[in-house]
Amino acid sequence: MSNRSQQRIGLFGGTFDPIHFGHLRPAVELVEHFQLDHLRLLPNHRPAHRDKPSASTAQRIHMLNLATEAMAQLIVDSREAERDKPSYTYDTLSEFRDDYPQASLIFFMGLDAFSGFDRWYRWEGILELANLVVVDRPDATLSAWSANLLATQSEKLGNSVINVSAGAIERCSVTQLAISATDIRHRIAAGKSIEFLVPERVNRYIVQQALYR
Repeated sequence: MSNRSQQRIGLFGGTFDPIHFGHLRPAVELVEHFQLDHLRLLPNHRPAHRDKPSASTAQRIHMLNLATEAMAQLIVDSREAERDKPSYTYDTLSEFRDDYPQASLIFFMGLDAFSGFDRWYRWEGILELANLVVVDRPDATLSAWSANLLATQSEKLGNSVINVSAGAIERCSVTQLAISATDIRHRIAAGKSIEFLVPERVNRYIVQQALYR
C-alpha cells in the first residue's frame, strides 16, 4: 500500500479461460507503472460480446486465485462473475465508485477494444466514473473516432491518468507475450503440453479437473 492520500485502484477484466502469463506479466507491469495500490482482476460470468467460457465460473476464479496467491497487489474480484446476466463495464464501475468514492479508478482495456469503445454500453458514463488506460496490442490500430476521443480528452485533462480521479485517457505499452487462452485450450484438447504458458499450480489444477479436454 502506498502512502498517497488518494487510493489508486486498477481494474482489469477478462474471461481468463484460463489465466496465463500473457495476462499476468502485463498486470504486474501496470501495477508498477501506474503506482497502483492494487489491481483488481475481474473475471466475467457471462461476457456480453463473447461465447460462453469453457471452464465454469468457479473454476476460472479458482485458477485466478492460484495464479495470484503470491502477488499481494493482484486481487481477484468476483463481483462480475456473480452476476447472472451479461456484464457491463458501466455497472461494475458504478459499484466501484460507490465503494471507493475518493479513489482514482483506472480501467485497463486493449487498443482493439478501445477502437470500438463508441459501441460500449454508456461509454460516456464510463469516463465520468474512471480513467482509461489503453494498452497497445500487436496489429491493432485506433479508429478515427477513438483517435479523436483520445486527442479530445488529452486536451481537456492532460494525458496522464495519474493526475485525476476520472475522465483521462492514456496509452501505454507492456511486455506482450504471444500467448492466448484459445491456443492453450486447443493444445490441451490435442494432448499437448502447456508447460511455461500458465503458472504451474494452474497447470496442475487443469490436469486434476480434466479441463478443456
